Amino acid sequence: FIFVCILIATQAGYTQSFKPLPIPSFESPVNGQSVFQENNPSSKSNTDAKRKIYVKVSGQRSADSLVCEATVWVYSLDHTTIYGPFIVSCGETLEVEIDDREWGVLVESEFLVYVNVWTSVFDLMDGQKLFFLKSENSPSS
Repeated sequence: FIFVCILIATQAGYTQSFKPLPIPSFESPVNGQSVFQENNPSSKSNTDAKRKIYVKVSGQRSADSLVCEATVWVYSLDHTTIYGPFIVSCGETLEVEIDDREWGVLVESEFLVYVNVWTSVFDLMDGQKLFFLKSENSPSS
């Protein structure tokens, strides 16, 4: 937990130097660390539905490494809730159930990857899963 707090504090200093990318963002290059944040989520007035945040990682394995992945944290902008770290391999999409607060995503990768981050509203009957990874190669659920 202390590591995550340090990481978020580092992220706060990072966002002071660099403007965070908005949510939604698509095909955003990440080589090192990038921060994504939403402002005024559209579902705040919708009390009958929950939301999900999606983080899709894509890229190619380099000749130097067989690894194509990113480490992802999802956190509320008030810093009271932090989910992660999640290891998301290229071709996978992380889905995390979130509430109506504003949220951010911190993505770290040692190699160049491209990241899509977006949110959506879903019906409460959509199921009980809080987190799962979906691969492009696996059948959709």
